[in-house]
Amino acid sequence: MKLITDWKSTLTGAWSIRLLILAAVISVLPVFIALVSPDLLGVNPLIFAAIAAGVNLIAIPARVLVQPTSSLWARFRRDESGAVHKKTVGVFAAGGVALASAVTFIGDWEGLRTTAYRDIVGVWTVCYGETKGVRPGDRYSEAECDAMLAREIIAYEAALDRCLQPEVPVGMKIALVSWAYNVGPGAACRSTLVRKANAGDLAGACKELPRWNRAGGSVIRGLSNRRMSERAMCLKALET
Repeated sequence: MKLITDWKSTLTGAWSIRLLILAAVISVLPVFIALVSPDLLGVNPLIFAAIAAGVNLIAIPARVLVQPTSSLWARFRRDESGAVHKKTVGVFAAGGVALASAVTFIGDWEGLRTTAYRDIVGVWTVCYGETKGVRPGDRYSEAECDAMLAREIIAYEAALDRCLQPEVPVGMKIALVSWAYNVGPGAACRSTLVRKANAGDLAGACKELPRWNRAGGSVIRGLSNRRMSERAMCLKALET
């Protein structure tokens, strides 16, 4: 056995130690009273026994309370050396074939428009479905649109990874990022699809994709086709 490094400050400053000492003192009082005569003190010894039991019970939760004069609890809360952190998959962040494949797949479905336009629900859009900060008259080159899409794919993957717990095959990740890029990471993370994936039902998660085929409350054929394509890529990736 080995003493903790600051055993002196813990022994003198810990409230649980103080309560245990108090409990021990109170526990002796009934014996003392029994010896000297309860009538002399005018107190029922059973009351002292009850108080002693109560203080002993209080000492149990006191052990986990913050100790005002000790830094043990603060150091314990700050220490993350034994923590288990969720691994961020980030398959697209490194670039390469995976990112290029994602750009091609998502870009083909989004379609390239180098001049700003209103989408099917009236939102100003440009390049491969980019909507953030887009204004009428905005123009970009194809290379600029490709770079913009690549950045967005990496960002959407990171957002999806914050709620998608398991590592998944690259093909499935492309399909899911394509879907999240289309519906938004907030909706994606709240979905039954992600819940199924996190529960280990990856095939069931893939099969949820066709349900996301509406825009403005109506079923859109283009979205239905896209979801079926994403579903096919998702399930195919699970076969390898």
